[in-house]
Amino acid sequence: MSDSVKKILIEYGNKRSAEEERKEMRIVKIYEEYPEIKEIDEALYESGANNVKRIIKDPDNAVKYNAEYRKKSGDLKRRRARIIEDNGIDPNFDAPRYECEKCRDTGFLNNGKRCECFERKLINERYLRSNLKDRLEKESFEKFSFDFYSRENDGKHALSPYENISKIYGSCVDFCKNFDTETKGLLFHGSTGLGKTFLSSAVAKRLMDNGKTVIYLRATQLFSLYEEYRFAPEGERDVISDIYACDLLIIDDLGTEAQNKSNASFLFDLLNERFDKGRKLIINTNYSLKEITKMYSSRITSRIYENFYVYGFYGEDIRIQKIKRGM
Repeated sequence: MSDSVKKILIEYGNKRSAEEERKEMRIVKIYEEYPEIKEIDEALYESGANNVKRIIKDPDNAVKYNAEYRKKSGDLKRRRARIIEDNGIDPNFDAPRYECEKCRDTGFLNNGKRCECFERKLINERYLRSNLKDRLEKESFEKFSFDFYSRENDGKHALSPYENISKIYGSCVDFCKNFDTETKGLLFHGSTGLGKTFLSSAVAKRLMDNGKTVIYLRATQLFSLYEEYRFAPEGERDVISDIYACDLLIIDDLGTEAQNKSNASFLFDLLNERFDKGRKLIINTNYSLKEITKMYSSRITSRIYENFYVYGFYGEDIRIQKIKRGM
């Protein structure tokens, strides 16, 4: 059982316990204000208990005793209902008030399947663990705009910025659709403000909505976590385990981390481990392929080119365009 599932089940348990306390408080309040209701409830309980005792002692007359019990309890319930109606009391004051009536705040339906509310909690938990929660509210395939990409060819590339981003967008959608059978990751390179992080977030949202685990980290965050892991006391070195185990790892701004042997060794190990286990990555970098080749060892760059679909982003910085347009 994953930590997320455990956390959600504990949340459901706490929710039910809290509502049970609120229910008891409602009952106490009604009993104080309307003691006759309390007397009737006690009489109903006593009548039911006495009926059971009578049947145990004299089972041959069970039909008779049950008929008498039904008449007595029926009279008491009608009296109770009249008091409740005459005083405008909520007839369900002594029943739990569930946030989700389908599962009664257990997370599971009668057929044993997870309730919709459980699935929503899992998705929200994945959003939180991904470090992308705020981004995912704004960045999705549905909210991606092609309006910032020129349809005019700049003379430097075979495709116009619009044609290029359309191709990349389609590849990202296909990447999500074929995620379980896909063998490669995605490498996005190009200047800032061209949509690399936005499309990475869109991929993350689509996959998390489909039940996948995704973690987003800037390169500086990733390597800081690695430093914590290296120097953590024995028994406290699980800080980096999710980075190796999640379905998709997104590394943003690769190349901004400190360039040293320790980081390079970790990056190579991370790439190897994830691809050997069939776990995908998305890497975003503002550096060109030529700069990446100079920055990292040949064993890292060859692993990247072998295991990633490489896409270059170009055009005019979207943030500058928005300023010009007063957006």
